[in-house]
Amino acid sequence: MPSGRTHDLITFAIAPPVFAGAQYYAGDTMLAATTTVAMVFAGLMFGPDLDLDSKPYRRWGPLRFIWKPYQMAFSHRSRLTHGLVLGTIFRILYFVAIMTVLAATGFYLRQRYLYGASTTWGAEFERVSLDLGAFWNRTQKEYFWAIFAGLWIGAAAHTLSDLFWTIAKKAWKMV
Repeated sequence: MPSGRTHDLITFAIAPPVFAGAQYYAGDTMLAATTTVAMVFAGLMFGPDLDLDSKPYRRWGPLRFIWKPYQMAFSHRSRLTHGLVLGTIFRILYFVAIMTVLAATGFYLRQRYLYGASTTWGAEFERVSLDLGAFWNRTQKEYFWAIFAGLWIGAAAHTLSDLFWTIAKKAWKMV
């Protein structure tokens, strides 16, 4: 596999063409910038290698604990972590789910122990879920698609470079 440094260099190298392509496709500088920033984020912090102790994992700093269940559940390079389509979709769903659980837990603890309010974790979970739904309904969907495209491109660049590296190593051994 390419090193973490190589993956980072690939991420930065494809940023200008991603911006140009997104600008051409969308015709909107903000959407192009959104796509590019999401791609760089995916390349540096939200890529397929979150399934092991890697540079992207360590970049999460004190929040890296959120990726421990993900690492324990999946072997490295599984379809749900490195798959071209499923990998990105699954990481997004996992991240939204874990952040929803953490937010509900935080709100529950705040309401219950700081304010002394009578509440349940389930009620706080429902509140966070409803807020997420309201956020989804209020937001322009083209920005979600731009973010998804950027996250997908960043992850795809990682997976394809892994694949190319593996093929090149096998070809080199045959020579």
